[in-house]
Amino acid sequence: MSGAEEPVSAQPGDGGKSLQRVGSLAVLRSAGAFAATVAGRRIAVFSVGDDVVATQGRCPHAKGPIHEGAVLGEMLTCPWHGYTFNLHTGTCEDDPDLILERYDVRIDGDDILVAI
Repeated sequence: MSGAEEPVSAQPGDGGKSLQRVGSLAVLRSAGAFAATVAGRRIAVFSVGDDVVATQGRCPHAKGPIHEGAVLGEMLTCPWHGYTFNLHTGTCEDDPDLILERYDVRIDGDDILVAI
């Protein structure tokens, strides 16, 4: 996915952030996860049960491609060094100093929008 999308107007409560399209819900449902670059940021998008979760695109430990990690329930394991993160909270099970940044997500039809 590419981040060449136009921003969508900010919504109340977004703190002035604009909503950026990161991809398709249909693609996410078939792939389970993908990466996109929007507004100069690498974003990882995951299907977690019925939820869509967007996080920073690189592991906070060693900058590994976090979207390639294994997801089991709400837990994500980084493919490089095995650090485990809770996708709903961003906390790391292995190192409490590591936090996986999360972004607010909105769904509009088939579009996945992330507040950046």
